[in-house]
Amino acid sequence: MSSDSPKPSSARRDPPHSTVPRDLACVFALTALAAVLGSVFDVSERAYRWTRGLERFQLDELPGTLCVLSMGLAWFAWRRYRETRRELAHRRALEEQAERLLADNRRLANQALQAQEIERRHLARELHDELGQYLNAISLDAARIRDLSAAREPEVHRVSLGLMQSASHVYRQIGGMIRRLRPIGLDEFGLPSALEHCIDGWRERLPDASFSLTIEGDYTGLSEALTITLYRLVQEGLTNVSKFARRSRVEVFMVRAPRDAHRSDGSTEQNGLIDEIVVTMADDGPGVDLDAPRDGLGLIGMRERVEALGGEFHVASKPEGGFLFCARVPAQAGLAEPVN
Repeated sequence: MSSDSPKPSSARRDPPHSTVPRDLACVFALTALAAVLGSVFDVSERAYRWTRGLERFQLDELPGTLCVLSMGLAWFAWRRYRETRRELAHRRALEEQAERLLADNRRLANQALQAQEIERRHLARELHDELGQYLNAISLDAARIRDLSAAREPEVHRVSLGLMQSASHVYRQIGGMIRRLRPIGLDEFGLPSALEHCIDGWRERLPDASFSLTIEGDYTGLSEALTITLYRLVQEGLTNVSKFARRSRVEVFMVRAPRDAHRSDGSTEQNGLIDEIVVTMADDGPGVDLDAPRDGLGLIGMRERVEALGGEFHVASKPEGGFLFCARVPAQAGLAEPVN
């Protein structure tokens, strides 16, 4: 069974213990008590003597009327009980349908993100393999023209230098595009090294900001979707820093650690612990008002990536109070589950 299959919601509770037998026993007990008290105190005889003088009002027929009323109320209560049961069954069916739709939505979002990363990887390879070699060839030909025309054709020499500079500029731009499409070193050296390289690049771009990166735990064996999601979280967070907190102190912390696995009823799973990866990024910049409307899609994209893997994403910020986000993702997210 794959990890894309719907999982039961943690909000579902086991049905409480039925109180029908107890309530029914109370009804019989009260009925028996009423019968005993009626025989001891001669309730019927007393009621007849009290109402005999009011025969013209037909009060002696009141017990029968009350009996019919009680039976009618019992029938009314039974009908409402049946309607309530049907309503609860309908609501339970809707909740299960909503859970299946939510699981399908997460699965589709995860597949969309994976397809996006596959396309980015393919495009990065195409840029590197196809355009890169032609730019190198152009640069080599321009260098040859420069060497041959240095003494005889000053104008050709000048044009060849301009051609070399243009080729170098395009090559640098393509290198930047490749790095944005596919993180350098992610496949070869792993997630921690790729994040360190990313942080080093931002240290050069933002010399007025200070960056610290702390990584704890083992990050081998993660799925491709989870690895790229963790990298993109940090990357998008640093992009936000470059836009709103260029002179701030930025702290990035990532840890992989076990945590208790609890059932929906509060008990602990038999396997005890599950692995979880927590990523936090905080800065002491100007912060933002989270209640104000925003045009950017960065936070929305980060949340969608995390929730598509079954994780949680939280943001905390206020004006002049810095910015912090925290993502918690199961370490097994994106991995195929073993078939039973």
